[in-house]
Amino acid sequence: MSDKLWSLATTGTAIGGGIMARKVIEKGWALVTDGTVPDNPENPEVNWGEAIAFALISGAVVQLAKVMINHKSTQAYAKRKGHLPESAAT
Repeated sequence: MSDKLWSLATTGTAIGGGIMARKVIEKGWALVTDGTVPDNPENPEVNWGEAIAFALISGAVVQLAKVMINHKSTQAYAKRKGHLPESAAT
C-alpha cells in the first residue's frame, strides 16, 4: 500500500471511528440523563451547563478515538512495511 493510499484509508477510518464514537456518546448521554442530547445551544430550552458538559465530553471522546485509530494504523503500517509512512515520519 502506498503512503498516499494509507493516509487516505487512515483518514477515512478515523472519521468513521469519530462518527461511531459520537453516536455512542449520544446514546449514553440520553441514557444517563434521561433526556435528549443538548446539540442545539440556540434553543432557549437547552441548559447551558448541560450543553457545555456535553460538548467537552463528546469532543474529547471523539478526538481520542481518532488519535487511537491513527496511532494503531501507523503501528500496523510500520510493522508491515518496516518503516513509518511519510506523514508520520516528520
